[in-house]
Parts: sequence; C-alpha cells; structure tokens
Amino acid sequence: MPDLFFMIYQFLAFLRFYWSAVTKYQLHSPFVFGLANAVLEDRRWYYAFRDVEQLRRRMLSSDAVLEVQDFGAGGARGQNRRTLSYIVRRAGSSARQGRRLFRLAQWLAPKTMLELGSSVGISTMYLASAARNAHFLSLEGCPQTAEVARTNLSFLDLHHAAIRTGAFDETLLPALQSLNKVDLVYLDGNHRLAPTLQYFESCLPFAHNQTVFVLDDIHWSPEMQTAWQRIRQHKNITLSIDFFDFALAFVNPDFREKQHWNVVPAWWKIWKFY
Repeated sequence: MPDLFFMIYQFLAFLRFYWSAVTKYQLHSPFVFGLANAVLEDRRWYYAFRDVEQLRRRMLSSDAVLEVQDFGAGGARGQNRRTLSYIVRRAGSSARQGRRLFRLAQWLAPKTMLELGSSVGISTMYLASAARNAHFLSLEGCPQTAEVARTNLSFLDLHHAAIRTGAFDETLLPALQSLNKVDLVYLDGNHRLAPTLQYFESCLPFAHNQTVFVLDDIHWSPEMQTAWQRIRQHKNITLSIDFFDFALAFVNPDFREKQHWNVVPAWWKIWKFY
C-alpha cells in the first residue's frame, strides 16, 4: 500500500484514539495510575537520553550504505541497499517513544527482556539503559543492521544486552528457551497480522503472572490494528493499555475482569483535571 494511505490511516487512527483517551485522573486502578504516571508524566532527565540521541544524530549524518534484508512489512521484502540515515529515519524509535520505553522498563524493573526487531538498536539502547541488571536478548533479521546495533550497545557499555541475528522463525524459540521465562516482550519486528499473532502465541508458554507484552505500531495499518484487537481479547490477557506510541498487554490474574484503557498525558487534555 502506498505511503499516502498509511499517513491518512495513521492520522485518522490518532484522532479515534485521542477522542476516546483518558488521562491519569480518570484511572481508578492504582496499578494503572502508577504506570501511566511513570511512563507519561515523569519529567526527569537521564544521561541515557543524551547518549542514545547522540548516537542517533551520528547515524543520521552517516552516508554508509547497508545491504538490508527485510523480512517484515516496512518495505519491499528481500535484499535492498539503503543508507544508514534512511534506516534511522524510517525504522528508528522516536526520542519520545524511546524515553517512554525507558521509563516503562525502569518502572517495571524486568529481570528478563526479549525484543523482536532490533533494527539499528535505538529502542534496544533505551530499554537496556533502563534495566541494566536484566538478561536482555534482542532479535534482528538483517545481519548488517544487527551489527550496527551491536556497535551502538558496545559504545554505551550495555554488555548485558545481546543481539541475535536470523529469521524470527529460527531464533525466537531458542531465545525463549535460553531466557526460560520472560518478564517483558517487545514486539517490533514484523508489521503483519499473522506473524505478530504467531510470535505472541510462541511467547505465551514462557510468560508468567507479571509478564507484559509491548507492541509497537499498532496503529500503523489495518493489519496491525486487527492484531492488537485479537491480542487484547486473548483469554490470557487481563489488562491492556494503549499509549499510542506503543501498547501494553498484561498477563496478570490480579485483574479478574478484562480492562482496557487509552491513556494520554494530562496536558493533552487539560480540561480533564478531575
């Protein structure tokens, strides 16, 4: 589908999301309130933000050309030559999203994390910087972008995070088995319906009562919106939260009835301070 379709779709998706969204002041669950407050409202600044963004700027100024093996829906599948700066502009997490991922991992303090889709490592660096004691595996299909991600992690001394290269169908199960269980799973590697659901189902046997699934780009296309709806409705998911930048699906039996929230920062809806 052409880029214009995606731009229009995402704009309309944001309007629908914004119309139905609440702020922390309308949240009745102490857990959800605390999470939203930590992810959306925390204004503290960390050196990790500066360090990751410096590396982003360095990559954006690079004229290096990579042979990209694309397995997902982010572009034409197969072998493509792309500049590093182009990849960062198109595939890298934004600074706002990165800071939110950092605060999420910092608040949850996961001991094991799994990321599907390292790309050049921007989201990987944000997550790894927030959870330096975690066992963190990130999977990437493209060898050359994976090597860039490894270099970035090494530059920031994030040696507890490892990048594994190969098609997810080949690397996902071994990664899950080596972790044994997963506290946080970040799904950002294939923006199509069937693979997203397949990866989610593959991770479920390794989930436990406090596991959270983080899904990127759920408003990117109709397929991803459908994938998110099906994951939300899964029998094992008791709580789901959409922050628009990414969405969360919790396996938590403490929530006896399914809950779903669309949440925005309080200043996005200043008339809802009650």
